[in-house]
Amino acid sequence: MNAPMDGNQLEAVLKESLEKDIISLLAERLEISVREAMDVYYRSKLSLQIDSGTYGIQYLDAAYLVEDLLENERNLID
Repeated sequence: MNAPMDGNQLEAVLKESLEKDIISLLAERLEISVREAMDVYYRSKLSLQIDSGTYGIQYLDAAYLVEDLLENERNLID
């Protein structure tokens, strides 16, 4: 039987899931490959904010965060 996750493990799983959803939505919205969407996401300030947990941003909805990225970090999109 697996041991229950501690808070840090659960937080890491939640962030990973959020990042996956953001990348998928970016690829869909921008009509680009997942690889290109990953590049956009990991160059963004948003990825740093999610990684550090700035202002609890990692708990927001992926669709909202994608809209925010597209509006505020347009320079990342070629």
